[in-house]
Amino acid sequence: MGLSTSSFFLSSYLSKTINSNKHSETQLNFALAHNNLTALRFAWKNSTFHSEAWLSLSKKLAKKEGEVAYLLADYYHEQPKLAIFWYKNAIRLNYVKASITLAEYYYQQGQLTKAKGILAAMPTKFAENLNVAANMVKINIAIDQGNVPVIKHITASGQLQKTPAGQLLLADIKKYQLLPSIEPLIDTKPLTASCANSIQLFATNLKHLKQLEHLILAFQQQVLSKTVCFMPVRYLPINALGCSFELDQAIRCDELSWQKWANSINARYLGVMLPKGGANVHFGIMYFDAQDSVDVFAHEISHLLGFIDEYPLAADHVKCQASQKTPFSHNISILKKNYQGEKKHIRNKVLQQITWAKYIKNTTPILQLAKSLNGKEYWQVGTPQAYENEVGLFTAQTCDLSDNAAQKSFSAFKPVSKRTKLQYFALDFPQLYLSLLQDNAKQYLMPSFHYNIALAYFQQTSLQQKSVQQSAFQKENIEQANYWFKQAASWEQEVNRREKVRQGKFD
Repeated sequence: MGLSTSSFFLSSYLSKTINSNKHSETQLNFALAHNNLTALRFAWKNSTFHSEAWLSLSKKLAKKEGEVAYLLADYYHEQPKLAIFWYKNAIRLNYVKASITLAEYYYQQGQLTKAKGILAAMPTKFAENLNVAANMVKINIAIDQGNVPVIKHITASGQLQKTPAGQLLLADIKKYQLLPSIEPLIDTKPLTASCANSIQLFATNLKHLKQLEHLILAFQQQVLSKTVCFMPVRYLPINALGCSFELDQAIRCDELSWQKWANSINARYLGVMLPKGGANVHFGIMYFDAQDSVDVFAHEISHLLGFIDEYPLAADHVKCQASQKTPFSHNISILKKNYQGEKKHIRNKVLQQITWAKYIKNTTPILQLAKSLNGKEYWQVGTPQAYENEVGLFTAQTCDLSDNAAQKSFSAFKPVSKRTKLQYFALDFPQLYLSLLQDNAKQYLMPSFHYNIALAYFQQTSLQQKSVQQSAFQKENIEQANYWFKQAASWEQEVNRREKVRQGKFD
């Protein structure tokens, strides 16, 4: 039949003809050329998914069809600007699923405020399966923000039980103890049998909790894996500790807050994974971020066990202010650089200050004869480079930044000449260091995390102004500090260490 563009009923006629599938190819092409919605929809449904034809038709339909705009946004998922544009277009067309997906998209990008805004603007009534999906995004946002009341409210509503995905989320909530009132799905016993140095790891969102589990598995390939054990990982609200964390700064937290959790923690040490920040160990607590590798993780754990960094520490680090009085770590000794007197006597004196003395051969020198500017002879501490493959006394970079080290003529020394994991994370942990750890398994351990709580109480006391009004608070803080020192001391088996920890004299 002939076609007349002047006909008022032409568009309606073509739509009816195409809907009944009685159209000719000529009719369809004419309708497509004039952007007839029925024709566009027909051609779109019959095009190959994600083909050029599909994409071209989708862009035309998406201005009117919410579902098509949603699918187009999904097509551009890896191109955020285009994806967001089409999700918003689908939302404008009242396609509710797009609101949930865009909120999830923002959540995955870490834009929690935008995600919450999208959810807040959603209609009040829609399909139950979409309601569950929306609640899942809400609860994930609440988890990331540490909003425990919202987690509790949505969990109590029973919504999560209505879909398989919701049931999996509820299982994670129980597994990682997001709500202490809900009985966990897993036993709270250690994940390995040997548990002298037990560690409880925490993370602040579900993604990082699962990442911790993979990190623990990867750590099993590290040589230190036999020296520690892990409790099942647990959730910690990100706002619970008042942490400050920047990419170029060591993570710092208000450790007084740990007293709220202490009774539920059956471990000597704590480890906290945060979204960003510099990894470090502060007495019984290890901080690191989600970007840290298993090598960084192992490096930090070595500090809990009594190993010291072999790269330069901060200039004001307590260990780099003077030569040591007694040994304090497995791998580093802070010693005077120069001595005068009888060589054998000095050698014996120096050997008493290092934990690896028994591994140094009698034939390996640790002192070298030198002369001062005025010609006076003295003994300089250090093993010559000719003995680089032996165990000896080799200069470490540990105190290189300390002004006191330069002015007072002391330096840090290590047992081996080569660089180790204590200097560069990706390097090996020497077999000698494992032997040193076995020799003194408990001597140089960090005290338990309870020690951190005690110190936080003392620091709070020192910050308070001295007045009659404040004296009562100071007294209470000191009492609390002594209580937590006592808790830390209960983890010590050696009498001298126990007393040192109880008195707050561990440094």
